[in-house]
Amino acid sequence: MEIFLDVLLLENIVMNYLILLMTAKFSKNKISHLRLFLGATVGALYVAILVVFPSLKGYYTTIAKIALSFAIVAIAFSFERFGAFFKTLAIFYISTFIFAGAGFAFLYFNQSGGFVRNGFFYVYWNSKWTVMLLGIATAGIIVKIFWDIIQGRLVRDRLLIPLKVAFENGAIDLSALVDTGNALYDPLTHVPVVVVEFNAIKSILPQEIQNIFEESKENDLVCVTRIVSDSSWFSRFRLIPFTSLGKDNGMLIGFKPDYIEVGENTEKKGVTDVIIGIYNRALSKSENYNALLGPELV
Repeated sequence: MEIFLDVLLLENIVMNYLILLMTAKFSKNKISHLRLFLGATVGALYVAILVVFPSLKGYYTTIAKIALSFAIVAIAFSFERFGAFFKTLAIFYISTFIFAGAGFAFLYFNQSGGFVRNGFFYVYWNSKWTVMLLGIATAGIIVKIFWDIIQGRLVRDRLLIPLKVAFENGAIDLSALVDTGNALYDPLTHVPVVVVEFNAIKSILPQEIQNIFEESKENDLVCVTRIVSDSSWFSRFRLIPFTSLGKDNGMLIGFKPDYIEVGENTEKKGVTDVIIGIYNRALSKSENYNALLGPELV
């Protein structure tokens, strides 16, 4: 079988560059296309040299190939810490496996010719361009799926935070979504409103307040006013107009807590100037959170 050195170099530079580009995307490293190209070229030259000089047995070893990957990553990216380097190196290996697996899969299903020698995989001339293009396309799809999953998880973890609400002698721990669309404020004091599901906060509410929501009377302002005026919570009572949560020109019953705590551990933040708006429906279909928190409270 004839091997064309220029074609071999071009193929490996293209594949190495795409692998490094994927590594940059997953690791969120700042990229220099020139450095990516240089790193890709170093990897391609390594393959070309060993193809031309197969007698260089020492460069076929696992240690030599690991050293090569270190060199490629070091050339392609800049680092301030060793930890960041090894994290990027691990992502580089994963990206390589994704591309290699996609190529092998198409080669297998297409029953194309090829063989492995000295750790390098060779594809016959009449099939390699198809395998290469389809492998790149498949790797792109896989990367897109993984990227969406990872980004979704990061966004979810970043926006869901612990919330503690304290009323008199009671307190309850909740999971709050930081909702950039939550612009509710108490019209009298202009303090922010945290929207909380009734079922999540029910246990610390007085029985007469629980009855309002259990009997679905929260929209009957006459009834609500009468019940609250006879309650020890009268000074805490608020009415908050809203135009969200699936209802226009609605009115949310709210109460002033003793305080709330947002976040956890060293990032925990205490807030006293806040109103809790009670919502008598589920805020999340998946039950991932039971409160909506404005970004100004984080």
